[in-house]
Amino acid sequence: MKSYTSLLVLMGLLALVSPLETSAQSVKNPSEPEAFREVFWGLSIRDAETGEELAGHNAHTLMTPASTMKLVSTGTALSSLGAAHRIKTQIFASGEIKGGTLFGNLYILGDGDFSIGSRYFWDQDPERFFNRVRSDLKNAGITRIQGDILSVSGAGDFQAVSPRWTAYDISNHYAAGCFSLNLFDNAYTVTLSRHGKSLSVKPEINGLKLKAAYGFSDSRSSDSLYISPFPDADGAYLITGVYPTKAATRTVRGAIPDPPAYFAQHLLECLTSGGIEVTGSSGKATGLPEGIPMALVTYESPTLFDLAKITNTYSHNLFAEGFLKLLGRGRMSLPGHNLTQTSLMALYDFWTQRGLDTRELEMLDGSGLSPENRVTPAFLTAMLGKIYREDPSHTFMQVLPRAGKDGTLTIFLKNTPLEGKARLKSGTIRNVVTYAGYVTLGGKTYTVALFVNNYYGTASSIRKGMERILLEAFSL
Repeated sequence: MKSYTSLLVLMGLLALVSPLETSAQSVKNPSEPEAFREVFWGLSIRDAETGEELAGHNAHTLMTPASTMKLVSTGTALSSLGAAHRIKTQIFASGEIKGGTLFGNLYILGDGDFSIGSRYFWDQDPERFFNRVRSDLKNAGITRIQGDILSVSGAGDFQAVSPRWTAYDISNHYAAGCFSLNLFDNAYTVTLSRHGKSLSVKPEINGLKLKAAYGFSDSRSSDSLYISPFPDADGAYLITGVYPTKAATRTVRGAIPDPPAYFAQHLLECLTSGGIEVTGSSGKATGLPEGIPMALVTYESPTLFDLAKITNTYSHNLFAEGFLKLLGRGRMSLPGHNLTQTSLMALYDFWTQRGLDTRELEMLDGSGLSPENRVTPAFLTAMLGKIYREDPSHTFMQVLPRAGKDGTLTIFLKNTPLEGKARLKSGTIRNVVTYAGYVTLGGKTYTVALFVNNYYGTASSIRKGMERILLEAFSL
Protein backbone atom coordinates (compact mmCIF):
# COMPACT_ATOMS: atom_id res chain seq x y z
CA MET A 1 0.00 0.00 0.00
CA LYS A 2 2.84 2.33 0.88
CA SER A 3 4.54 1.79 -2.48
CA TYR A 4 1.23 2.38 -4.29
CA THR A 5 0.78 5.68 -2.43
CA SER A 6 4.32 6.73 -3.31
CA LEU A 7 3.63 5.96 -6.96
CA LEU A 8 0.55 8.19 -6.90
CA VAL A 9 2.55 11.02 -5.34
CA LEU A 10 5.26 10.67 -8.01
CA MET A 11 2.68 10.71 -10.80
CA GLY A 12 1.13 13.84 -9.30
CA LEU A 13 4.49 15.58 -9.20
CA LEU A 14 5.16 14.70 -12.83
CA ALA A 15 1.77 16.11 -13.79
CA LEU A 16 2.74 19.45 -12.21
CA VAL A 17 5.75 19.79 -14.54
CA SER A 18 4.40 21.79 -17.47
CA PRO A 19 5.10 20.90 -21.13
CA LEU A 20 6.94 24.23 -21.37
CA GLU A 21 9.42 23.19 -18.70
CA THR A 22 10.09 19.72 -20.08
CA SER A 23 10.41 21.06 -23.63
CA ALA A 24 12.74 23.85 -22.53
CA GLN A 25 15.22 21.26 -21.24
CA SER A 26 15.83 20.12 -24.82
CA VAL A 27 17.26 23.54 -25.74
CA LYS A 28 20.87 24.13 -24.74
CA ASN A 29 23.88 26.29 -25.45
CA PRO A 30 25.76 24.60 -28.31
CA SER A 31 29.50 24.09 -28.48
CA GLU A 32 31.52 26.31 -30.79
CA PRO A 33 32.31 24.81 -34.23
CA GLU A 34 35.93 24.78 -35.32
CA ALA A 35 35.12 27.18 -38.17
CA PHE A 36 33.91 29.76 -35.62
CA ARG A 37 37.07 29.94 -33.51
CA GLU A 38 38.24 33.15 -35.19
CA VAL A 39 34.90 34.80 -35.97
CA PHE A 40 32.43 36.86 -33.96
CA TRP A 41 29.08 35.17 -33.56
CA GLY A 42 25.92 35.52 -31.53
CA LEU A 43 22.93 33.34 -30.71
CA SER A 44 19.60 33.84 -28.98
CA ILE A 45 16.85 31.26 -28.58
CA ARG A 46 13.64 32.07 -26.69
CA ASP A 47 10.39 30.36 -25.86
CA ALA A 48 7.93 32.10 -28.19
CA GLU A 49 5.04 31.69 -25.72
CA THR A 50 6.79 33.12 -22.66
CA GLY A 51 9.72 35.14 -24.00
CA GLU A 52 12.13 33.25 -21.73
CA GLU A 53 15.67 33.13 -23.11
CA LEU A 54 16.70 29.47 -23.27
CA ALA A 55 20.12 29.70 -24.93
CA GLY A 56 22.47 32.50 -25.84
CA HIS A 57 25.97 33.48 -26.89
CA ASN A 58 26.80 37.19 -27.23
CA ALA A 59 23.02 37.52 -27.32
CA HIS A 60 22.93 41.13 -26.11
CA THR A 61 25.85 42.38 -28.21
CA LEU A 62 25.18 44.67 -31.17
CA MET A 63 26.03 42.97 -34.46
CA THR A 64 25.53 43.55 -38.20
CA PRO A 65 22.20 41.94 -39.17
CA ALA A 66 22.29 42.21 -43.00
CA SER A 67 18.86 41.29 -44.41
CA THR A 68 17.45 39.94 -41.15
CA MET A 69 16.70 43.64 -40.57
CA LYS A 70 13.77 43.06 -42.94
CA LEU A 71 12.10 41.22 -40.05
CA VAL A 72 11.96 44.49 -38.13
CA SER A 73 10.48 46.55 -40.98
CA THR A 74 7.94 43.96 -42.16
CA GLY A 75 7.08 42.76 -38.66
CA THR A 76 6.44 46.27 -37.38
CA ALA A 77 4.29 47.26 -40.35
CA LEU A 78 2.16 44.12 -40.15
CA SER A 79 1.78 44.52 -36.39
CA SER A 80 0.80 48.20 -36.57
CA LEU A 81 -1.19 48.36 -39.84
CA GLY A 82 -2.51 44.80 -40.10
CA ALA A 83 -1.87 42.04 -42.61
CA ALA A 84 -4.96 43.00 -44.65
CA HIS A 85 -3.84 46.60 -45.20
CA ARG A 86 -3.52 47.77 -48.82
CA ILE A 87 -1.69 50.79 -50.24
CA LYS A 88 -3.67 53.19 -52.43
CA THR A 89 -2.62 54.96 -55.61
CA GLN A 90 -5.08 57.48 -57.05
CA ILE A 91 -5.58 59.38 -60.28
CA PHE A 92 -7.00 62.91 -60.07
CA ALA A 93 -7.88 65.46 -62.73
CA SER A 94 -8.01 69.23 -62.70
CA GLY A 95 -10.34 71.12 -65.03
CA GLU A 96 -13.47 69.64 -66.53
CA ILE A 97 -14.58 66.96 -68.99
CA LYS A 98 -16.50 68.07 -72.09
CA GLY A 99 -17.24 66.07 -75.20
CA GLY A 100 -14.78 63.32 -74.27
CA THR A 101 -11.94 65.78 -73.60
CA LEU A 102 -10.40 66.47 -70.21
CA PHE A 103 -9.45 70.14 -70.20
CA GLY A 104 -6.76 69.99 -67.53
CA ASN A 105 -3.96 67.89 -66.12
CA LEU A 106 -3.99 64.32 -64.89
CA TYR A 107 -2.30 63.84 -61.48
CA ILE A 108 -0.93 60.56 -60.11
CA LEU A 109 -0.94 60.52 -56.30
CA GLY A 110 0.86 57.63 -54.67
CA ASP A 111 1.25 56.58 -51.06
CA GLY A 112 4.37 54.48 -51.53
CA ASP A 113 3.00 51.35 -53.22
CA PHE A 114 6.19 49.48 -54.13
CA SER A 115 4.47 46.58 -55.87
CA ILE A 116 3.19 48.16 -59.11
CA GLY A 117 4.52 46.18 -62.09
CA SER A 118 6.84 44.08 -59.91
CA ARG A 119 8.30 41.05 -61.64
CA TYR A 120 7.75 39.04 -58.45
CA PHE A 121 4.05 38.69 -59.28
CA TRP A 122 4.77 35.95 -61.78
CA ASP A 123 1.16 35.39 -62.82
CA GLN A 124 0.21 39.05 -63.36
CA ASP A 125 0.66 41.41 -66.29
CA PRO A 126 3.23 44.03 -65.18
CA GLU A 127 1.14 46.61 -67.04
CA ARG A 128 -1.91 45.83 -64.90
CA PHE A 129 -2.03 49.21 -63.15
CA PHE A 130 -1.53 51.25 -66.32
CA ASN A 131 -4.10 49.24 -68.28
CA ARG A 132 -6.56 49.71 -65.42
CA VAL A 133 -6.10 53.49 -65.47
CA ARG A 134 -6.58 53.63 -69.24
CA SER A 135 -9.71 51.49 -69.01
CA ASP A 136 -11.22 53.56 -66.20
CA LEU A 137 -10.56 56.81 -68.05
CA LYS A 138 -12.29 55.45 -71.14
CA ASN A 139 -15.20 54.29 -69.01
CA ALA A 140 -15.45 57.87 -67.72
CA GLY A 141 -15.80 58.97 -71.34
CA ILE A 142 -12.32 60.47 -71.69
CA THR A 143 -10.66 59.99 -75.08
CA ARG A 144 -8.50 63.11 -75.07
CA ILE A 145 -6.51 64.97 -72.44
CA GLN A 146 -5.69 68.57 -73.17
CA GLY A 147 -3.03 68.89 -70.51
CA ASP A 148 -0.11 67.11 -68.88
CA ILE A 149 0.39 63.83 -67.04
CA LEU A 150 1.99 64.70 -63.70
CA SER A 151 3.30 62.56 -60.86
CA VAL A 152 2.91 64.09 -57.42
CA SER A 153 6.36 63.94 -55.82
CA GLY A 154 6.51 65.92 -52.61
CA ALA A 155 8.67 66.19 -49.51
CA GLY A 156 8.35 62.44 -48.83
CA ASP A 157 10.67 61.78 -51.78
CA PHE A 158 13.54 63.74 -50.22
CA GLN A 159 16.53 61.36 -49.95
CA ALA A 160 14.47 58.40 -51.15
CA VAL A 161 17.77 56.70 -51.91
CA SER A 162 19.36 56.16 -48.51
CA PRO A 163 22.52 58.22 -47.89
CA ARG A 164 23.57 55.41 -45.54
CA TRP A 165 24.13 53.00 -48.44
CA THR A 166 27.55 52.55 -50.03
CA ALA A 167 28.36 54.21 -53.34
CA TYR A 168 29.13 50.77 -54.82
CA ASP A 169 25.51 49.72 -54.26
CA ILE A 170 23.65 52.89 -55.21
CA SER A 171 22.44 52.99 -58.86
CA ASN A 172 22.20 49.19 -59.00
CA HIS A 173 18.80 47.49 -58.97
CA TYR A 174 19.07 46.01 -55.47
CA ALA A 175 19.66 49.52 -54.05
CA ALA A 176 16.73 51.29 -55.68
CA GLY A 177 15.17 54.03 -53.59
CA CYS A 178 11.53 53.77 -52.55
CA PHE A 179 9.49 56.81 -53.62
CA SER A 180 5.86 57.87 -53.34
CA LEU A 181 5.40 56.31 -56.79
CA ASN A 182 7.30 53.16 -57.82
CA LEU A 183 7.08 50.87 -60.82
CA PHE A 184 8.74 47.73 -62.20
CA ASP A 185 10.80 47.31 -58.99
CA ASN A 186 12.32 50.73 -59.87
CA ALA A 187 14.77 48.89 -62.09
CA TYR A 188 15.88 48.81 -65.71
CA THR A 189 17.96 46.23 -67.60
CA VAL A 190 21.07 46.89 -69.66
CA THR A 191 21.97 44.23 -72.21
CA LEU A 192 25.61 44.17 -73.29
CA SER A 193 26.08 42.30 -76.57
CA ARG A 194 28.73 41.63 -79.23
CA HIS A 195 31.13 40.57 -76.48
CA GLY A 196 30.57 43.79 -74.58
CA LYS A 197 30.86 46.20 -77.52
CA SER A 198 27.18 47.22 -77.71
CA LEU A 199 24.55 48.08 -75.11
CA SER A 200 20.78 48.53 -75.07
CA VAL A 201 18.42 49.59 -72.29
CA LYS A 202 14.90 48.40 -71.47
CA PRO A 203 12.66 50.20 -70.72
CA GLU A 204 13.63 53.44 -72.39
CA ILE A 205 13.66 56.18 -69.76
CA ASN A 206 13.68 59.85 -70.71
CA GLY A 207 16.95 61.52 -69.74
CA LEU A 208 18.76 58.30 -68.77
CA LYS A 209 22.19 58.08 -70.38
CA LEU A 210 24.63 55.21 -69.87
CA LYS A 211 28.23 54.90 -70.96
CA ALA A 212 30.51 51.85 -71.11
CA ALA A 213 33.54 52.43 -68.90
CA TYR A 214 34.46 48.84 -68.09
CA GLY A 215 37.62 46.98 -68.86
CA PHE A 216 37.97 43.63 -70.63
CA SER A 217 39.65 40.41 -69.55
CA ASP A 218 40.11 37.15 -71.42
CA SER A 219 41.09 35.32 -68.23
CA ARG A 220 37.77 35.76 -66.43
CA SER A 221 34.58 33.71 -66.75
CA SER A 222 32.42 36.03 -64.63
CA ASP A 223 31.95 39.78 -64.70
CA SER A 224 32.29 42.46 -62.03
CA LEU A 225 30.06 44.98 -63.77
CA TYR A 226 28.11 47.59 -61.87
CA ILE A 227 26.64 51.03 -62.49
CA SER A 228 28.38 53.94 -60.81
CA PRO A 229 26.15 56.48 -59.00
CA PHE A 230 28.44 59.32 -60.06
CA PRO A 231 27.50 60.65 -63.52
CA ASP A 232 30.14 61.70 -66.02
CA ALA A 233 30.53 65.32 -67.14
CA ASP A 234 27.85 64.79 -69.80
CA GLY A 235 25.38 63.38 -67.25
CA ALA A 236 25.83 59.74 -68.28
CA TYR A 237 26.06 57.00 -65.67
CA LEU A 238 29.14 54.84 -66.11
CA ILE A 239 29.01 51.06 -66.32
CA THR A 240 32.30 50.01 -64.80
CA GLY A 241 34.07 46.84 -63.71
CA VAL A 242 35.47 44.04 -65.89
CA TYR A 243 33.76 42.28 -68.80
CA PRO A 244 34.85 38.70 -69.68
CA THR A 245 35.60 38.80 -73.40
CA LYS A 246 34.55 35.17 -73.94
CA ALA A 247 30.95 36.04 -73.01
CA ALA A 248 28.82 37.05 -76.00
CA THR A 249 26.25 38.84 -73.82
CA ARG A 250 25.82 40.04 -70.25
CA THR A 251 23.03 41.90 -68.46
CA VAL A 252 23.25 44.50 -65.72
CA ARG A 253 20.25 45.83 -63.80
CA GLY A 254 20.23 49.42 -62.66
CA ALA A 255 18.06 51.57 -60.40
CA ILE A 256 15.75 54.07 -62.13
CA PRO A 257 17.08 57.49 -61.06
CA ASP A 258 13.67 59.20 -60.78
CA PRO A 259 10.77 56.69 -60.58
CA PRO A 260 7.99 59.34 -60.21
CA ALA A 261 9.14 61.05 -63.42
CA TYR A 262 9.28 57.74 -65.27
CA PHE A 263 5.88 56.78 -63.82
CA ALA A 264 4.28 59.78 -65.52
CA GLN A 265 6.19 59.09 -68.74
CA HIS A 266 5.06 55.49 -68.84
CA LEU A 267 1.42 56.30 -68.10
CA LEU A 268 1.43 58.86 -70.93
CA GLU A 269 2.86 56.23 -73.29
CA CYS A 270 0.23 53.71 -72.18
CA LEU A 271 -2.64 56.17 -72.70
CA THR A 272 -1.52 57.30 -76.14
CA SER A 273 -0.84 53.76 -77.36
CA GLY A 274 -4.31 52.74 -76.15
CA GLY A 275 -6.31 55.40 -77.92
CA ILE A 276 -6.33 58.33 -75.50
CA GLU A 277 -4.72 61.40 -77.03
CA VAL A 278 -2.58 63.55 -74.73
CA THR A 279 -1.64 67.01 -75.99
CA GLY A 280 0.78 67.81 -73.18
CA SER A 281 3.84 66.09 -71.78
CA SER A 282 4.80 64.11 -68.69
CA GLY A 283 6.38 65.59 -65.59
CA LYS A 284 6.15 66.07 -61.83
CA ALA A 285 4.23 68.28 -59.42
CA THR A 286 4.90 68.87 -55.73
CA GLY A 287 1.24 68.44 -54.83
CA LEU A 288 -2.33 68.42 -56.08
CA PRO A 289 -3.72 71.74 -57.36
CA GLU A 290 -5.82 73.92 -55.09
CA GLY A 291 -9.51 73.21 -54.89
CA ILE A 292 -11.09 69.78 -55.12
CA PRO A 293 -9.73 67.84 -58.11
CA MET A 294 -11.79 65.02 -59.57
CA ALA A 295 -10.90 61.55 -58.33
CA LEU A 296 -11.03 59.29 -61.37
CA VAL A 297 -9.22 56.08 -60.34
CA THR A 298 -8.39 54.40 -57.03
CA TYR A 299 -6.05 51.41 -57.21
CA GLU A 300 -5.12 49.20 -54.27
CA SER A 301 -2.01 47.08 -53.81
CA PRO A 302 -2.03 43.45 -52.74
CA THR A 303 -2.29 42.97 -48.97
CA LEU A 304 0.68 43.61 -46.72
CA PHE A 305 0.65 39.88 -45.98
CA ASP A 306 1.31 39.08 -49.64
CA LEU A 307 3.91 41.83 -49.95
CA ALA A 308 5.71 40.76 -46.77
CA LYS A 309 5.89 37.19 -48.07
CA ILE A 310 7.66 38.37 -51.22
CA THR A 311 9.92 40.67 -49.19
CA ASN A 312 11.17 37.95 -46.87
CA THR A 313 11.15 35.01 -49.29
CA TYR A 314 13.17 36.79 -51.96
CA SER A 315 14.90 39.37 -49.72
CA HIS A 316 13.53 42.28 -51.76
CA ASN A 317 15.26 45.47 -50.62
CA LEU A 318 12.85 47.90 -52.30
CA PHE A 319 9.85 46.21 -50.70
CA ALA A 320 11.52 46.30 -47.28
CA GLU A 321 12.25 50.02 -47.60
CA GLY A 322 8.63 50.53 -48.59
CA PHE A 323 7.43 48.65 -45.50
CA LEU A 324 9.52 50.88 -43.25
CA LYS A 325 8.29 54.09 -44.91
CA LEU A 326 4.66 53.10 -44.42
CA LEU A 327 5.21 53.75 -40.71
CA GLY A 328 6.10 57.41 -41.26
CA ARG A 329 3.61 58.43 -43.95
CA GLY A 330 1.21 61.02 -42.58
CA ARG A 331 3.45 61.62 -39.55
CA MET A 332 5.00 65.04 -38.83
CA SER A 333 8.71 65.06 -39.65
CA LEU A 334 11.37 66.90 -37.70
CA PRO A 335 13.15 69.68 -39.63
CA GLY A 336 15.67 68.22 -42.06
CA HIS A 337 14.51 64.64 -41.58
CA ASN A 338 13.75 62.39 -44.51
CA LEU A 339 10.86 59.91 -44.52
CA THR A 340 13.12 57.03 -43.45
CA GLN A 341 14.19 58.92 -40.33
CA THR A 342 10.58 59.82 -39.52
CA SER A 343 9.55 56.19 -39.98
CA LEU A 344 12.37 54.98 -37.74
CA MET A 345 11.15 57.27 -34.97
CA ALA A 346 7.69 55.72 -35.31
CA LEU A 347 9.20 52.23 -35.25
CA TYR A 348 11.25 52.92 -32.11
CA ASP A 349 8.17 54.37 -30.38
CA PHE A 350 6.13 51.31 -31.34
CA TRP A 351 8.50 48.80 -29.75
CA THR A 352 9.42 50.96 -26.75
CA GLN A 353 5.72 51.11 -25.86
CA ARG A 354 5.65 47.30 -26.00
CA GLY A 355 8.47 46.95 -23.52
CA LEU A 356 11.43 46.17 -25.79
CA ASP A 357 14.86 47.62 -25.04
CA THR A 358 15.45 49.61 -28.23
CA ARG A 359 19.00 50.42 -27.11
CA GLU A 360 19.70 47.00 -28.65
CA LEU A 361 18.60 48.28 -32.07
CA GLU A 362 20.54 50.68 -34.28
CA MET A 363 18.43 50.70 -37.43
CA LEU A 364 19.26 52.96 -40.37
CA ASP A 365 17.17 51.49 -43.18
CA GLY A 366 14.42 48.96 -43.76
CA SER A 367 16.35 46.39 -45.78
CA GLY A 368 19.63 45.88 -43.93
CA LEU A 369 21.64 47.07 -46.93
CA SER A 370 23.48 49.71 -44.90
CA PRO A 371 26.62 48.24 -43.30
CA GLU A 372 26.03 50.62 -40.36
CA ASN A 373 22.94 48.74 -39.13
CA ARG A 374 23.30 47.01 -35.77
CA VAL A 375 20.98 44.86 -33.67
CA THR A 376 21.41 42.24 -30.97
CA PRO A 377 20.24 38.66 -31.51
CA ALA A 378 18.26 39.03 -28.27
CA PHE A 379 16.32 42.03 -29.59
CA LEU A 380 15.22 40.10 -32.67
CA THR A 381 14.06 37.06 -30.69
CA ALA A 382 12.24 39.29 -28.20
CA MET A 383 10.51 41.21 -31.01
CA LEU A 384 9.56 38.01 -32.85
CA GLY A 385 8.11 36.67 -29.62
CA LYS A 386 6.03 39.82 -29.08
CA ILE A 387 4.63 39.51 -32.59
CA TYR A 388 3.87 35.82 -32.01
CA ARG A 389 2.04 36.39 -28.72
CA GLU A 390 0.02 39.40 -29.89
CA ASP A 391 -1.42 37.56 -32.91
CA PRO A 392 -3.24 34.31 -32.04
CA SER A 393 -3.18 33.27 -35.72
CA HIS A 394 0.63 33.75 -35.86
CA THR A 395 0.34 35.39 -39.27
CA PHE A 396 3.90 36.69 -39.37
CA MET A 397 5.36 33.19 -39.28
CA GLN A 398 3.64 32.49 -42.58
CA VAL A 399 5.49 35.27 -44.45
CA LEU A 400 8.89 33.69 -43.73
CA PRO A 401 10.44 31.06 -46.02
CA ARG A 402 10.76 27.46 -44.79
CA ALA A 403 14.26 26.15 -44.25
CA GLY A 404 15.34 23.74 -46.98
CA LYS A 405 12.35 24.58 -49.16
CA ASP A 406 11.67 28.23 -50.09
CA GLY A 407 13.42 31.25 -51.60
CA THR A 408 16.73 32.16 -49.98
CA LEU A 409 16.33 29.21 -47.57
CA THR A 410 16.26 26.51 -50.27
CA ILE A 411 19.60 24.98 -49.28
CA PHE A 412 19.98 25.93 -45.61
CA LEU A 413 19.11 23.02 -43.24
CA LYS A 414 18.01 20.86 -46.15
CA ASN A 415 17.97 17.12 -45.33
CA THR A 416 18.21 17.85 -41.60
CA PRO A 417 15.60 17.43 -38.84
CA LEU A 418 14.92 21.19 -39.08
CA GLU A 419 13.97 21.13 -42.76
CA GLY A 420 10.50 22.64 -43.04
CA LYS A 421 10.34 23.15 -39.26
CA ALA A 422 12.25 26.44 -39.26
CA ARG A 423 10.87 29.62 -40.82
CA LEU A 424 13.78 32.01 -41.10
CA LYS A 425 14.96 35.18 -42.78
CA SER A 426 18.51 34.98 -44.06
CA GLY A 427 20.98 37.83 -44.38
CA THR A 428 24.25 38.13 -46.28
CA ILE A 429 26.60 41.03 -46.93
CA ARG A 430 30.39 41.14 -47.01
CA ASN A 431 31.76 38.86 -44.24
CA VAL A 432 28.31 38.59 -42.62
CA VAL A 433 25.86 35.66 -42.57
CA THR A 434 22.73 35.77 -40.40
CA TYR A 435 19.48 33.88 -39.81
CA ALA A 436 16.50 34.75 -37.62
CA GLY A 437 12.90 33.60 -37.27
CA TYR A 438 10.92 30.75 -35.77
CA VAL A 439 11.49 27.06 -35.12
CA THR A 440 8.56 24.74 -34.37
CA LEU A 441 9.32 21.35 -32.82
CA GLY A 442 6.97 18.94 -31.08
CA GLY A 443 4.11 21.41 -31.19
CA LYS A 444 6.19 24.11 -29.51
CA THR A 445 7.54 27.30 -31.11
CA TYR A 446 10.82 29.10 -30.44
CA THR A 447 12.25 32.39 -31.70
CA VAL A 448 15.81 32.16 -32.98
CA ALA A 449 18.54 34.56 -34.12
CA LEU A 450 22.00 33.37 -35.17
CA PHE A 451 24.58 35.89 -36.44
CA VAL A 452 28.12 35.48 -37.77
CA ASN A 453 30.17 38.64 -38.38
CA ASN A 454 33.72 39.15 -39.68
CA TYR A 455 34.36 35.57 -40.71
CA TYR A 456 37.30 34.00 -42.52
CA GLY A 457 36.91 31.44 -45.27
CA THR A 458 33.83 30.77 -47.36
CA ALA A 459 30.20 31.54 -46.67
CA SER A 460 29.31 27.89 -47.35
CA SER A 461 31.60 26.67 -44.55
CA ILE A 462 30.08 29.25 -42.19
CA ARG A 463 26.56 28.10 -43.08
CA LYS A 464 27.53 24.51 -42.34
CA GLY A 465 28.74 25.62 -38.93
CA MET A 466 25.50 27.54 -38.37
CA GLU A 467 23.48 24.43 -39.22
CA ARG A 468 25.47 22.46 -36.68
CA ILE A 469 24.86 25.11 -33.99
CA LEU A 470 21.10 25.10 -34.51
CA LEU A 471 20.84 21.31 -34.60
CA GLU A 472 22.92 20.95 -31.45
CA ALA A 473 21.02 23.73 -29.68
CA PHE A 474 17.78 21.82 -30.23
CA SER A 475 19.43 18.48 -29.35
CA LEU A 476 18.89 17.11 -32.84
